[in-house]
Amino acid sequence: MRRLPLVVVALLMGLVPAVPAAAAKGAGTHRADRPEVVVIGTGGTITGVAGDRAAFEDYDGSVLPVADIVSGLRPELDEVARVSTREGPEQTAMTDYYDLSRQVDRALRTADAVVVTAGTKSLEELAYFLDLTVRSPKPVVVTGSMRPSNVFGADGPANLYNSVVLAASGRTRCFGTVVEFNNEILAAREATKTTTLRLDAFRAGEDGVLGTVDGDRIRLPRAPARVQKCGKDGWRTPFDLSGIRRAKLPRTEIVASYPDAGGEAITAFADAGVAGIVVAGDPSPGEAGALRGALGKGVTVVAAARTGGGAVYDAHAPGVLPAEDLLPQKARVLLLLTLATTREPAAVAERFARYGVPQFTS
Repeated sequence: MRRLPLVVVALLMGLVPAVPAAAAKGAGTHRADRPEVVVIGTGGTITGVAGDRAAFEDYDGSVLPVADIVSGLRPELDEVARVSTREGPEQTAMTDYYDLSRQVDRALRTADAVVVTAGTKSLEELAYFLDLTVRSPKPVVVTGSMRPSNVFGADGPANLYNSVVLAASGRTRCFGTVVEFNNEILAAREATKTTTLRLDAFRAGEDGVLGTVDGDRIRLPRAPARVQKCGKDGWRTPFDLSGIRRAKLPRTEIVASYPDAGGEAITAFADAGVAGIVVAGDPSPGEAGALRGALGKGVTVVAAARTGGGAVYDAHAPGVLPAEDLLPQKARVLLLLTLATTREPAAVAERFARYGVPQFTS
């Protein structure tokens, strides 16, 4: 729940800069020839407020409406796009992801692009969920910040401005969802948060970033493999939320493996009726037996690496699917959506191979 009264307090204390008169004047003067970009706010640090300007890590998150952050970027932002703002659900559950994805698609019926602002804790899962479920090929950009809105060197305004620049350019049409952070453009499938403190919080693993936003210059040396099917039915994933019941999203879990790990957590999840389990790392002997038991109860099991690099090509266990280079948290998102659409083992394996590891083909 947004604590909006704090905004008033922050303004009175001078902690949140007032919108300059010129910016306020420009707020209603969108140029008609600019693309229409909808910014959807879902809370997080980017809309947070600290008690003083040096409190980089001590602040209240999700305080301001995203419209306040957008207003602070005017009138410059109005030279880039016709920007409107909407509030979305705060991202605390997979049902929130579901609602946001539907909201993004509704906005794209008329808008040219959407930018989503979110908290960074699970931004990579959110971006990947949108990547797999948004039906429109129009640009979708996800961003956030590592510092609250009113501290020294707040990175949120620059990240949001650059995200609108990228979205308005149309350059990532048919890329699926991308993440823009600290001037870099990352594919949603590959983006992962690697630090809790630094501004360059997101990396793209071994595949590297897609490109950069350097002022008004957008560099895109590479693209996700899915662009090769843009304009064809194969561009869209099979995860159409209009045919998936929100209340019936299957439960999927992640279990970490390590020396002497017991299998009790796996057994408990299976007994609780989970549909799928992602195992992060090589199962210990204690977990191996529990996994066989879970498979026997119809639980789908996926093996993922916990290293942050490399890939699992063969799980070396009958019935266990390899995640290849998908991180465990990404594999869980794909597993959840897959099991929401099919429980047939061959179809599950095909969707992991096709949509989890898209590749360029000749």
